[in-house]
Amino acid sequence: MDLKNKVILISGASSGMGREIVRILSNEECKLALFSRREKKLEEISKELKENNIESVYKKCDVKNRLEIKNAIDLTYETYGKIDVAILAAGILIPNPLQNFDSNIIKDSIEVNFLGNVYFIEYLLNKMKSQKSGTIAVTSTLPDKRGVPGWGAYGASKAALSWFLESLRAEAKQEYNINIITIKPGSVETPMIGEYHRKGAISAYKAADIIIKGIKKEKKIIQFPFFQVLMIRTMDKFPNFVYDNLDIDLQKGDGYPKIKE
Repeated sequence: MDLKNKVILISGASSGMGREIVRILSNEECKLALFSRREKKLEEISKELKENNIESVYKKCDVKNRLEIKNAIDLTYETYGKIDVAILAAGILIPNPLQNFDSNIIKDSIEVNFLGNVYFIEYLLNKMKSQKSGTIAVTSTLPDKRGVPGWGAYGASKAALSWFLESLRAEAKQEYNINIITIKPGSVETPMIGEYHRKGAISAYKAADIIIKGIKKEKKIIQFPFFQVLMIRTMDKFPNFVYDNLDIDLQKGDGYPKIKE
């Protein structure tokens, strides 16, 4: 896929991988529509793009708000008349320790990481079906097959997303020529993971570069980094008694909050 002159929508565009995706796309001669909760940051990014003769629009968009998502897509169509590619990168990562289990953390994670993307996909499909073309690339997570201690809220929301995207992929392509791409990052150095660092984490810029290259190649699944992919997919095959005896603290990762009961 050649991205020149393509209209590309990005959610979560103000920081992390989303921001680096914008940075890379600014060299592709495409037209950008940028959305996130932080409108002031989007304004700054749009100003930088304008100074470099990159056409863009932006608007505040909280993915928990269906109306704001609809308005984001409407703005893109009113401005450009189409959306060729949507890259959905908004998300939250909140630890949920067993010691003070809180279902509200799960609720928030599902609303942002799963339902927020479902809302975007709903409005995007309505437009792209008429176009008979388009690509929707959505950020899930690499460990989406088995539960990771301490990260159940995040993992459950992303596992649901991976399953949902796979259920759409064949039908969207065969019926409407719409590509559904599942992005499965491992550890990436972004503000979202903050102090929860894991060995082998790659920079947000490197992750964004892999994502853009994968979209150009029209991959169905983009997963990275390589050695984490190898490790996670190997662990997916472990029998339960082996998996359940892996070191819990090692799985939770550095920086996980210590809770005293």
